[in-house]
Amino acid sequence: MSRRAPITASLILATLIFTAAVWSLTAGAVVPMAALPTGAAADSTGADPGGLDLDRIPQGAATGYMVGTTLLAEGDLAGALPFLAQAYRMSPDELTFASTYRDVLHQVGYLRDATDVARRIVRDHPESYEGWERLIALSAAQERYADAREALEGCRRAHPDSTRLDLVEAELLVRTHAWAEAMAAYRQALPRHPEHRERIYGSMAELASLLNRPEEAAALWTEGLAVAPGLALAAPGPDPAPDRQRARRGRHGRRRRRQPEAARPHLFLGEFLAGRGDLAAGEAETRRALALDPGDPDNVLALISILSRRRPDLFTGRAADGDETAPVREVHELADRAAALLDENSPLGVRMMLGATYQGLGDHEASIPFYERAAEDPELRRNALLNLSLACEETGRRDEALAALESLLTDHPDDHVIQNALGYTLADHDRDLPRAESLIRAALKSEPENPAYLDSLGWLLHRQGLPLEAFDLLVRATNALPEDPVILEHLGMVLLDLGRHDRAYDVFLRARAAGGDSASLEAVLKELQPAAANGGER
Repeated sequence: MSRRAPITASLILATLIFTAAVWSLTAGAVVPMAALPTGAAADSTGADPGGLDLDRIPQGAATGYMVGTTLLAEGDLAGALPFLAQAYRMSPDELTFASTYRDVLHQVGYLRDATDVARRIVRDHPESYEGWERLIALSAAQERYADAREALEGCRRAHPDSTRLDLVEAELLVRTHAWAEAMAAYRQALPRHPEHRERIYGSMAELASLLNRPEEAAALWTEGLAVAPGLALAAPGPDPAPDRQRARRGRHGRRRRRQPEAARPHLFLGEFLAGRGDLAAGEAETRRALALDPGDPDNVLALISILSRRRPDLFTGRAADGDETAPVREVHELADRAAALLDENSPLGVRMMLGATYQGLGDHEASIPFYERAAEDPELRRNALLNLSLACEETGRRDEALAALESLLTDHPDDHVIQNALGYTLADHDRDLPRAESLIRAALKSEPENPAYLDSLGWLLHRQGLPLEAFDLLVRATNALPEDPVILEHLGMVLLDLGRHDRAYDVFLRARAAGGDSASLEAVLKELQPAAANGGER
C-alpha cells in the first residue's frame, strides 16, 4: 500500500503551476537585470582571458587565473573556484579576475559573497557598466531591493548620459509591485529603446492586466503586433504575478529567430485569455499556435501550463487509467517534446517545470533527472529536492530520498516542512524513530493543527505500536482533510490494529474513491469484505 507523504499531489501541482513565478527574475539572478546588451553574454562566467596581459600580474595570481579559467572551460565550477579566489585575493583590483570570480560565486550559489565582490568592482571600477548591472541583479536576486535601487542610482551618477538602465529600473519597479510606476517607466523607455519594443509591449500588456485594465492590455497587444509584426512578441504570462514574465520564453540558449507571423499572435492571445481565466479559449489559441509552429518550445510549454490549470485531475502524482489515459498521454508527449528541445543553456526553471509535469503524471522516474538539474539553482533547490525525495520514494530509492532531505535539513534546519518530510520518511521506513518523532513534533509545534504534520505523527505512533494515540491524531487529520487518500489509508491501518475491521473497510473505500492506490486498496478491501459483512468479525 502506498505510503507517500500526505498532500503529495497538491505539492506537485503547485510546483508545476508556479515554478516560473519563482525563478523568472530570481533564479536567473543576473540574467533578467542584465538583459540589455552589456558587452558580455548574460550567462557568461567572466571576461574572455584572451588578450589579457598576464605578464604584469603576480605569478601566483596569473597561475591561479589560468588554471581556474581552464577548469571553467571544462565545466568544473567547483574545481575552478579556489584558483579564481586565489587570483582575486592576490590582485583584487584586476577587473577581469574580479568579474570572473564574482560570476562563478554566483553560479555555485554564493550570492552574498558574489555581491561583496560586485560592490568592490563598482567601487574600484565605476566606469564598468557591466559591474553596476551585475550588482543590481545580485541585490534583486536576494530581494534586497533598497540595495538594488541604490546601485542603480550609483550607476546613473557614474553614467549620467546612459539610457541603458531604463528597462532595469522598470523591472525593479515590477519586482516591488510598483506596477503603475513600472508602467510609466516602460512607456518612457519605449521611444528610447526601439530594439526592445516587443519586450516592452509584452511587459506593458501584462502590467495592464495586473492593474485590472483589460481593454488597455488588449490595445497594447494589438499595437505591439502592428509595430513589430514579424518579431517574437513577448506575451503576458498566464498567471497573475509579474514575476511570471519571460518565465518560459527567450532563454533557451538558442539564437533569436523570426517566428511565423501567424503562430506568435495565437500564443500571445492564448496566454492573455488564460491569464484572464478563460482557460478553454486560451487552450484553443495555444493549440493553434502549436499547430502553426510545433518546433517552438514556447508553444509547447505554454500548452502544458494551461492544461495543468484546466485539468488538475491529470496531475495527481499517479499514472492515470481509464478515460484519462488519452489526455495523460498527450501531456506526456508534450513534455517529451519540450525536453527534446532543451540544451545545456536552457533555464533550470524549465527543467523544474518539466520535472513537476512528469511527476504529476505519475512518471516519477522521468522526473528525477530534471529535479537533479533544477536543484543546482539556489532559488529552486528547496522545492526541487523536496519533489526529488518524493520521486525517489516512488521509485524505491529510499536512501536517495533520505539523502535529499538530509541535505535540505542541513541547509534549512528550522524549516518545518523539511522537518516533517524527513521525520515522516524515517518513520515510514522504521529508521531512527526517536529522531523522526523529534523532527515531526518540532514541525507540529509550529502548526499544531496542520493535517500533514498530524498525519505524520499519527503514522509514527502506529509504527511504534501505539494505535490509540495514533487514532486520535489521524481523526484530527482526516477531519481537516477528509478526502486525502493517504491520510485515509493511515487511519484505516490504525483501525485494523484496533480490531475495527468494519470501520477500516469503510475508510479504505473512501480512500479508493478519493484517488488512493487502487491496486493495493483492492487487495485490502477484498480481504476485509467478509469482516465488513459480519459487522467487524473476521
